[in-house]
Amino acid sequence: MSIPLRPRLRPLEMIPVGPEKEPAIALHDPEEFGEPVVLSCGAAVLAMLMDGNRTLSEIQAAFRTQTGVAAALSDVEAIIRRLDEAYLLAGERFNRHRREQIETYLAGAIRPASQAGGAYEEDPEKLRKQLSDLFTGEGGPGAIDPVARRDNRDLRAVISPHIDLHRGGPTFAWTYKHIVEHCDANLFVIFGTAHHPMEELFCVSRKDFDTPLGVVRTDGQFIDRLTEHLCSSVAGQQINLFKDELAHRLEHSIEFQAVFLQYVFGDQHEFRIVPVLSGSFERFFDGDVTPDGSPEVQAFIAAVRQTADEHEGTVCYISAADFAHIGKRFGDKALLDDQRLGEQEDDDRKLLATACRCDPAGFFSHVAQQHDRYRICGLSPTYTMLEVLGSTRGDLLKGELLKYDQVVEPDGTSCVSFASVVFHRESEQR
Repeated sequence: MSIPLRPRLRPLEMIPVGPEKEPAIALHDPEEFGEPVVLSCGAAVLAMLMDGNRTLSEIQAAFRTQTGVAAALSDVEAIIRRLDEAYLLAGERFNRHRREQIETYLAGAIRPASQAGGAYEEDPEKLRKQLSDLFTGEGGPGAIDPVARRDNRDLRAVISPHIDLHRGGPTFAWTYKHIVEHCDANLFVIFGTAHHPMEELFCVSRKDFDTPLGVVRTDGQFIDRLTEHLCSSVAGQQINLFKDELAHRLEHSIEFQAVFLQYVFGDQHEFRIVPVLSGSFERFFDGDVTPDGSPEVQAFIAAVRQTADEHEGTVCYISAADFAHIGKRFGDKALLDDQRLGEQEDDDRKLLATACRCDPAGFFSHVAQQHDRYRICGLSPTYTMLEVLGSTRGDLLKGELLKYDQVVEPDGTSCVSFASVVFHRESEQR
């Protein structure tokens, strides 16, 4: 492996790790094309000096200026080799590797589980134990009753969190206990939050979703019909539902729902999913057009409604949504205290009340009037789901908040809120 004349570190996350006596820095590639590397603090400083402009000797000089310590050329070269081997340096070697990874992903019929081993257990038995504990542990809804209320199968939609399971797991459990006990759907259309920019507002994937508990199948026929209806409903505007396929590669919001569905149903109930990522609605905050006046948004909603009406069986919709993201970590100035957290809960509950009324315009207006000051992560998928529910085979629906929660960092620097909400036919409310 040749040493680049002017090495350049790729944009990476740098996370402090290790004990105080021997601190270290973990370099993590947010795109996950590179492998994680842990460096000593001194080696991390050298890596950060690799900006693509400095030669190796200039890196040595800059390091000595910053630290007062000399770095041997052999040490600098060793760090460069290590970073390059892990695909953490920019250059043709990384570009070739990235192209190969993308081509492999796009050509595959199955989306690999990107969060297994991190956000949740990778070993199937350990994962089953982890998920079971979310139902029966503190804050959970209790164990699933396989015969509970089998006569009441009128659930048509839910809002479920997409925060990691270690922090929000019990709230997921409230949603999925309700699904397995009150839903006879054989198809789940999942509207997930896209955490990375997309060119289109919506992206559907045809790939099946792998989980440690088995593969969750997508409904290709539903997707084909959805595409046909969308093409016929849009005049003068081409909407490509598959243009942003790569956005699905690492997105966790839908993956978590697939894991829970596979856990609660397994081989006991046959089902498929339609995975839909929703992009940001920020473009609608300041302009003259709101989502209900957007041809793209309304064409997609109409196509989903029409396709669902033609589906043989029952459709249940899932909005994979978190809500407020507040605190210094997200750009706010002050630390969070009980009063501020209480104010946020009050505002969140008002927002959730509009969702429970199946009022998509009110839901969007609540966020837009505040110019999304609380960074509501689930705006677009929840709005889209509520709009689709506006015409669900004539059903009149009403939402019920099962659980609301906040995860607050002990130092008061951040809070994320989320909830479990279920939507039943109003005429058969429990």
